[in-house]
Amino acid sequence: MSTVRAQGRFHIIFIVKYIRYGLILCLVPMLQALIAFDLPSLTKALRQDAAILVGMALFSFVIWRRCGFLLTDRQLTLRRGILWHRQQVIRPVQLAAIQLDRPLYLRLVGCARVRLFAASSAAFGQVQFFLPRRQASVLAECLMPVQSASSFFAPTGAERLRFTMLSANLVTTSLLVVFSAQQTQDLLGKNLGVDLGSLAMANLGRLERLAELFLPAGVAWLFTLIFTLWSIALFSSLLATANFKVSRSGGVILAKGGRINLTERRIQAAAVSYCDIRITPISRLLRRYPVFLCAGSYTGADLPILVYGKGRDTLLQALMPQFIPPRPVAGITANRSWPQFLWKSGALLAFSAMLCVVSVWQMPQLTPLLLVPLALCAGLVAVSVEGWFTEGAARNSNCTMAVCYTRLFSRHQLCVFSPNISLSSVQTPFSEAVGRCTLTIYLPCRRRIRVRSIKKLAADHLRLVA
Repeated sequence: MSTVRAQGRFHIIFIVKYIRYGLILCLVPMLQALIAFDLPSLTKALRQDAAILVGMALFSFVIWRRCGFLLTDRQLTLRRGILWHRQQVIRPVQLAAIQLDRPLYLRLVGCARVRLFAASSAAFGQVQFFLPRRQASVLAECLMPVQSASSFFAPTGAERLRFTMLSANLVTTSLLVVFSAQQTQDLLGKNLGVDLGSLAMANLGRLERLAELFLPAGVAWLFTLIFTLWSIALFSSLLATANFKVSRSGGVILAKGGRINLTERRIQAAAVSYCDIRITPISRLLRRYPVFLCAGSYTGADLPILVYGKGRDTLLQALMPQFIPPRPVAGITANRSWPQFLWKSGALLAFSAMLCVVSVWQMPQLTPLLLVPLALCAGLVAVSVEGWFTEGAARNSNCTMAVCYTRLFSRHQLCVFSPNISLSSVQTPFSEAVGRCTLTIYLPCRRRIRVRSIKKLAADHLRLVA
């Protein structure tokens, strides 16, 4: 007989979703009042909005009273609905990952957002609901217990590095703001008001004279925006990875951390479909590459599970014993098609170069601004050339699959663990003549990976053995 571990209703914040629908409906009376543009219409619209909000609040409260959960040592039962009751039963063997999120606004009311990810997308995909903090912890411990978890990865060095990069970006952004304001003031005239950066610009005279030759006001503000957005992203990453620790207890991988927004993830190691080592432009400079895990319907694309570097294979193998470090494949470039890799990025590069040539001839002041997309397109071409040398798929000695492909500015190196995949290949008359094809790999998370111009014979013999 099963033992009841926890039961009750969802957290009251569950009704916020329905109240948001009421706020959207409130726009209709306000739009009518805006068209009429008189005081009686505004009064009528406010009354209608109040009635809509009260009605949606009552409706949401009734839904909240009728919804709840029942947790036993064998399964989790979720109840939803008013007139038509829907009951969903979730067993621990069906789960691939559990994620508990506690952002600041949920921490203030003692709530946690629970996300359950299925090991098979055909089961239920993903389920999300809100529970009180203690009940959410009990639920996670019951469905995916962790007995003793010793931390083997805590990126304290990465935190210092992010903080250093963040500080440097804040200083750079501040200087760029002052420089952009000075450039705009020089462009529009000196009689606009007070000098916005006279004191700061006194120490940047030489830099200003050098930059004035290349950066007009528009490009200066563009770089200011880029550095500002980058600083915000680094600050968010710093808060998300603060106190971040990864551990493994038996068959469960536990990752938790955060400073303001607390996150806890429990992943079944047996349900991991693949690990993805992403080589981005920033990671190339740092020589540290983020590693993402995919387990069933859980993709984990927002936060890496750890940071991989040269000589740290044992760290990733301790997390996933089946992992094999990526290795180059011999003879991968023979008869490989250049146009298949370069036609998109090459066309963009040619178009950007043509715009720069026209701007030099007709509007020289726009040339520095057009050099930005030209540099980005050149980066895309460089990654495409790298893909021509590195893209491929091969079977490892332990029956896992190594896949390498490039997208935009990143190179992805995958180690596929799951045998539940399907393969399909497409050939054109040109690729058939040289014995090559485009391979598409369909993963359990409904994700498709396309590897371009690999040998047809090798694609026909790609198999994963359980």
